[in-house]
Amino acid sequence: FIMKLRDYPDHEVQALLFDFGNVLVEIDFAKVFSIWSNYAGGMDVFHDFSMNKDNELYEQGKISTSEFFNSLRGKLNLNLTDEQFLEGWNNIFVSEVSGIRETLSKVSHKLPLYLFSNTTISHHEVWSTLYPDLLCMFNQIFVSYELGARKPDAEAFLSVSKIINIDPKHILFFDDTLENVTAARKLGMSAVLVKTNEDVTNHFKFLNFDLK
Repeated sequence: FIMKLRDYPDHEVQALLFDFGNVLVEIDFAKVFSIWSNYAGGMDVFHDFSMNKDNELYEQGKISTSEFFNSLRGKLNLNLTDEQFLEGWNNIFVSEVSGIRETLSKVSHKLPLYLFSNTTISHHEVWSTLYPDLLCMFNQIFVSYELGARKPDAEAFLSVSKIINIDPKHILFFDDTLENVTAARKLGMSAVLVKTNEDVTNHFKFLNFDLK
């Protein structure tokens, strides 16, 4: 089965590539901050937290979990143990995005599914355990810390394309971050910005892709 893209007549979709967080499974950093704040005696952790270079290095597998938490300890001025940091850090997951499993089940009979997430080893260990029935629908799962590269870097997308042996222009990509969608498009991928599962299903309907 090959899906033709109406907006890109020379493109044929041979594979579907999905982000994980807020595309397949809802995530909420407020849950992380709540636990850290409790351990810190009610300190406003959210106000001081931001994704930074250390988080990118952690997602690329270039620093360890302990090194990452040590950087947070200094930046947030939090005197938490690694175990306390880990408890909060791994509390980010909420639930499957409503309707996404049904959508994946339908499209998986038509085209191969792949997953590509910017994630850390600690998060991956958790979500791979929490959502096995969802993840088993994917032909292959790519995580940034194993690739040594993360979205939106071209190197990351091209590594996935090379491993699955499908040219970027034949990949349809779904992600909730505009920066990642823009980067994918620059490499020739067709890419959809996702805010709800309807963005996924409506895109298939727009392409006259039968989801029955």
